[in-house]
Amino acid sequence: MTPFHIDLHDTKDDIKESLPEAGKLIFTAGSGGKDLLQVDLNGAVKIMKAAEEKGILRFVMLSSKGSLTPDLFSGKNPSPLANYLIAKYYADEWLMNNTHLQYTILQPTALVDKPGSGKVSLGNYTTNETSIENVAEVLIGLAEHNSSVGEIIEMSTGNEPIPEAINHLS
Repeated sequence: MTPFHIDLHDTKDDIKESLPEAGKLIFTAGSGGKDLLQVDLNGAVKIMKAAEEKGILRFVMLSSKGSLTPDLFSGKNPSPLANYLIAKYYADEWLMNNTHLQYTILQPTALVDKPGSGKVSLGNYTTNETSIENVAEVLIGLAEHNSSVGEIIEMSTGNEPIPEAINHLS
């Protein structure tokens, strides 16, 4: 796994040129709420298009709990993360419905910057937070296992060791 940086404000063609030669891509970029449309939505779509054109067909998307639940960001009492969830919703929908990428979408609970336990719950939520370390390990594991292609996977801190939890997805 080799991390790399791309400016998501660039054009799709510039992004394509910046992508490394690879068979898989894990998309974890985010604006931290500062540039939702340009980064979390439009940047994500540009990466998807560029990956397809470059022949990178395996795509693992870091999304968010609730990203595909429009009622969370609609109505009289929308989530405080409504705009973020809207951007994630449309990026996730684009990935599923407008690409030929072999995608997996990971929907973790709130990310926290503390040491990972190496134990998670995949497929349901058992806590309201997830360590960034655990999320990174799960994303790598999902990219390595094709059993998750076409899946949307809920994630939180849990009691199952990460390799076992990923193996149980198949």
